Amino acid sequence: MVLTLVLLAIGALLFLTIAYNIFQQHKQKQEIDRRAIIARQKVIVEEAEDILLNVNRIPYSKTLILLLQTRILDALRILQQATSNLTAISQRIEDVENQIKYVKEHYKGDEGQFRLPDSDRQAVQMLQTTKKLRAIVRLEHNKGKIDPQSFAIEDRRLELMMLKINIANLLQKAMDARIQRQIGTAKQLLTKGINALSLVRDKDAYLIASEEEMRATLREINEQLEKESQKEREEIQEKQDDLDVLFQPKKKW
Repeated sequence: MVLTLVLLAIGALLFLTIAYNIFQQHKQKQEIDRRAIIARQKVIVEEAEDILLNVNRIPYSKTLILLLQTRILDALRILQQATSNLTAISQRIEDVENQIKYVKEHYKGDEGQFRLPDSDRQAVQMLQTTKKLRAIVRLEHNKGKIDPQSFAIEDRRLELMMLKINIANLLQKAMDARIQRQIGTAKQLLTKGINALSLVRDKDAYLIASEEEMRATLREINEQLEKESQKEREEIQEKQDDLDVLFQPKKKW
């Protein structure tokens, strides 16, 4: 009888130990998941805020601004549920809600806000920002946060924005090459840009003007090369005429 009670006690203790370990493992997993959620939502907020900082250089439509701010708001609400720092997050949520309200009532996208990249590094940064934004638009579309028609419009707008950044950088490089008398490089860059733009059917005013500028510059370069070539031919012919006069048979008087 005593042995039976001892065995039951050992069994109960073993069961409690196993149950406790399972409970602890479950709590640890919950904590790991909670931290992963917090880390993920912080990345979402920081990424969206970083993209919004470029609004003065890369023009965003109202749809894109609202999409980014709503993405921030959703992430903050998830953070609110996953963290104990409720006061600070509640204030941020209120701020973002006010921003969304202001954008809905007052914001107007301005294509004229597009500023040319000042360097290769800045062009790369602008391209990276636009690529991130385009990926976010696709992600939010997959979640059903943006309707198919708006998605198609915004995705194409961002695709053209990437083209504009590349063309602006290419055109600047071509002009620099021309100034440095690297005519072959300048012609190659201009031809590349013209060929790329010739395939685009929905060019905006900036791309149309850029294509016209590149074609005009390429014509000027070709005309300049033709003039230089003509002058060189004339100089060669003039030297040849002088030689002919010098070595022509002398007349006998």
